[in-house]
Amino acid sequence: MELTVITSIVSNLFWATIVLIVGIIFSRKMGEISQNFLENLRLNQATKNLGWHHFFERYNARLNASRVFGVIVQVYLLLVACMISSEILNLSVLGEFFLNIVEYYPNIFISSIVFILAVFIAEFSKKIVFPSEDLKYSGDLSEILSSATWILATLAILYQLQIVPDLIMTLFIGVVAALALAFGLAVGLGAQDLVKNYLKKIGKKKK
Repeated sequence: MELTVITSIVSNLFWATIVLIVGIIFSRKMGEISQNFLENLRLNQATKNLGWHHFFERYNARLNASRVFGVIVQVYLLLVACMISSEILNLSVLGEFFLNIVEYYPNIFISSIVFILAVFIAEFSKKIVFPSEDLKYSGDLSEILSSATWILATLAILYQLQIVPDLIMTLFIGVVAALALAFGLAVGLGAQDLVKNYLKKIGKKKK
């Protein structure tokens, strides 16, 4: 009987170790793949274009957004491996602890994706809108689009992470309504100037 118990313990320990080792190797590889994928999408370049790197350089630090997301993926897979190993060893309390973290992790994934999308949208808004004599509102519009993107993204991330979700949802609705009103007024004012300038050009050509 004792031999059977010892054999069972050794067997469980062996397979738990195998699962953990495979999990470490696999998680590291998937983290590298995720990092390389985002580097190919030029995520780091996008954050650099937004001027974030200068802020971190003041504190002798380096921003690598692609690496951060790669670590998030790596930690998730490592947690899954730890959860399975705990279950194999019949460590139910530890296994439940890892399970709770794993179940919460999709919120972190979605928040990371929202952040990445916000970075690209903010960078894109600065590229497509340029101040000029004909579009004097375009420079301000660029800042409005960038700021609006980050406000909405921040609220979406906080809501996804379940940080005071009721309050965040109320703020989100209020911000969307305010931005819609502000955008409508900005477009209306900009359109008036465009029409005036267009009519002036037509008048000059007729003369």
